[in-house]
Amino acid sequence: MAKPCDTDKDWESRKDRIIGLGERSFHKSYYPQLKQNLDRLERFHTLLDSTSDFVLLVSLPEGTITDANAALGRLIDVPVERLIGSTFESLGLGDASHVLAVLSQDMNSFHEGESAATHSVVTEFRHKDTLIWIEFSYCLAVLDLKSYAVMVGRDVTERKHNHEMLAVLLSEKEAMLDNALVAIAMVRERIIISCNRRFEIMFGYQPGGALGQSTEILYTSKFSFDSFGEEAYSALMNNEPFTRIQLLSRADGSAFWCEMTGNVLDHLHPQNGSVWMMTDITERKEAEERAKYLSYHDAITGLPNQLLLQDRLQQAMMFSDLGKTKVALLVADLDRFKTINDILGFNIGNRLLVSVGERLNQLLPSTDTVCRQGGDEFLILLTNLSSVELISNSVAELIANFTEPFKLDNQELTTSISVGVAIYPEDGVDFETLLKKADMAMYRAKAAGRNTYCFFNEDMNNEAIDQITLHAGLRRALEANQFVLHYQPQIDLGSGALIGAEALIRWEHPELGMIPPGRFIPIAEETGLIVEIGDWVLHEACREAARWREAGMFEPVVAVNLSALQFKRGNIETSVLQALQESGIEPGMLELELTESILLQDTENILATVQRLKLMGVKLSIDDFGTGYSSLSYLKRFKVDKLKIDQSFVRDLANNADDAAIVRAIIQMARSLGLQTIAEGVENERALELLRLYHCDEAQGYLISRPIPAGVFMFYLSNYLDKTNIT
Repeated sequence: MAKPCDTDKDWESRKDRIIGLGERSFHKSYYPQLKQNLDRLERFHTLLDSTSDFVLLVSLPEGTITDANAALGRLIDVPVERLIGSTFESLGLGDASHVLAVLSQDMNSFHEGESAATHSVVTEFRHKDTLIWIEFSYCLAVLDLKSYAVMVGRDVTERKHNHEMLAVLLSEKEAMLDNALVAIAMVRERIIISCNRRFEIMFGYQPGGALGQSTEILYTSKFSFDSFGEEAYSALMNNEPFTRIQLLSRADGSAFWCEMTGNVLDHLHPQNGSVWMMTDITERKEAEERAKYLSYHDAITGLPNQLLLQDRLQQAMMFSDLGKTKVALLVADLDRFKTINDILGFNIGNRLLVSVGERLNQLLPSTDTVCRQGGDEFLILLTNLSSVELISNSVAELIANFTEPFKLDNQELTTSISVGVAIYPEDGVDFETLLKKADMAMYRAKAAGRNTYCFFNEDMNNEAIDQITLHAGLRRALEANQFVLHYQPQIDLGSGALIGAEALIRWEHPELGMIPPGRFIPIAEETGLIVEIGDWVLHEACREAARWREAGMFEPVVAVNLSALQFKRGNIETSVLQALQESGIEPGMLELELTESILLQDTENILATVQRLKLMGVKLSIDDFGTGYSSLSYLKRFKVDKLKIDQSFVRDLANNADDAAIVRAIIQMARSLGLQTIAEGVENERALELLRLYHCDEAQGYLISRPIPAGVFMFYLSNYLDKTNIT
């Protein structure tokens, strides 16, 4: 039997061995797992501390922070160790009470085995005057029967700013698109996916009313929808914009013209997406159509204009060649239309033009054309005519129908037309030639007394060529000194003495010879060259009068005709003064012959000019007296010195009692007003005797002498002086 002490020692030894075996067993079995878990936990803590998101664990319902990562400390600039044990509300991270209340509600309703609901919120956090936006995700967790709030948050300030900026940009873009002047629409599979407000306004849809609908609603017909789509998408597959002007339809069914431009997002699949810009061009289209119409029609009357008439003339001439017929081009000009415009105004004048055009159209068949050339001039194209007689009948009928007055409101206006006619192919084979010749014939009709018609003939052409030649050479004539003065002697009927001469201009043309004033003076008046020519005549006549005085003639008088344009556009007073000073003659040796028409134009200014000329001392006479608007009142006001009796009354004075009576009346009137008289056109002795009998003062005419060159006049003067010296 063992001893007790030995027994106790054995037990202790066995216990140590048993315990040692347990520790070794524990270390062997559990420590590696524990170490692995501790390492994993350390890595997890390191991971949490390294993340930019902050994580914290809050005990519930106390709201005490039990754990947190380093990101939370960085966020609020406080070491995270100091945050452990503090309340969640003390962090100031937004509405903490709301977060805890939600989690408390989750805690009260949480059941074993359920998954906790996750919540999120974006809240504001102000740190050191800096506003920071934080996004929270939080949920309930239960550990060892203890409830905790697991919270994950991140700084979303930059994202918030980016979202706000993007929202502003999107808002601005949307506003820009909605206020764009063009309609914009996104289309997929020919369905309207999106559009701007301008699109909805243009097509008449309420906001959003067009979305999701087929683009077929925009077209006037199924055919135009199909054909447009086929052509558009075929072109868009080439990755090029497609533009077309298309007639489209609004929501109310009204049609309008639209310019459409489309681009695809993927040219390989154009149906998958395309963007279209549309502009309402109805006004532009109408303006273009109006411009196109006006390019071929007159704006006032609506009649075809010259361009359209030329085109129809070309066609008429081709048919004329095939059918061996004639075509007539007429130029019809309203007679005295200017008077209507001046008295009644342009509005009535334009309405009269419209009525004239309507009447001409009514009188002519539809195959003929009435065109307004401009002003009060119309062109008329008569086609398919077999003879000149038919043309004459047609024109005569047109003129006859103008005897019926035109009714405008409560007014009746009567007018007539003068018509010139040119015939294809006799008078020309193109529009320009026919128009020129018809125009010449029209002016011949005007000259024949108006309200009639004339056909073109070759004499008119020759006359026109002469006019063009004179017109072109007139200025050259002045520069080349081709003008000369002839002088027709004037005598005193009482004594028979030579008292002076009238200066009459001639043109010594190098090719056409001597040209009388009647041929070129009207052209000079038209071009305004009469002012320069008249100035030259004044100076030359005064120089010649000085030579007469030097030859021995006592204060000879030279008479010079003045033009109305010299009063209107020239400085007649300066010209007269310079001519007198340069020649050295006395003012009384110059006699200025004025026509009655001069005195009746701008009377007050002309009167002032005449009075200043009188103050210079020059003499004034009225030329061709009796043929114009003779009036005792202007004779009294203008205080002229002499009346020149027109040769139309003097030439047949001996055989025509009416002429004799007129001449006697003029002389008696002049004597009663203290005026002298001179008769021109004295061609026989009997007329000269009668003029003496009627107490006419002076005379000139072929009986005394024809107009003669300056050198010949000096010879004439020499003979006269010799005779007077002998006697």
